[in-house]
Amino acid sequence: MKQSYLVLPLTLLLLGGCSGTEPEDIAKVAYDWEKAYFDSDYKQQQKLVYENGSYEVDKTAKQKDSGLKYEDIQYEIYPSNESDQYYVMTTFRNPNGENTVEDQLLIREKGDEWRIDVDQSMKIDREEIRDKYELEKCIHCKD
Repeated sequence: MKQSYLVLPLTLLLLGGCSGTEPEDIAKVAYDWEKAYFDSDYKQQQKLVYENGSYEVDKTAKQKDSGLKYEDIQYEIYPSNESDQYYVMTTFRNPNGENTVEDQLLIREKGDEWRIDVDQSMKIDREEIRDKYELEKCIHCKD
């Protein structure tokens, strides 16, 4: 019985420390968006957008598998001064071509999920974000 008195507070402490959003969670949302975009996966795109109907480009496009993998993308994650949003800069080789893709995403919390704010993402200046905010984590970055 004495052991349970020690285990319970320790368990609560560990769970409480894990309740925040991790950069990897944000990177996963960014990956899901990039994958849906390059796969022309309209249904998945609609699950990820912050405002319903804000991205309709692939509505009639034929879905394909681009082969894009999480590990293929470099993610620079910058938390905003507002607690419910992150800026993510992605860089990767275009799975459908030869060029390098540099994308900017604003990921906002909606309810208990993270979503892509398509309209605001289009207005992001990479260098301005890098100058204004502190990099929280860079995933798959080369030193």
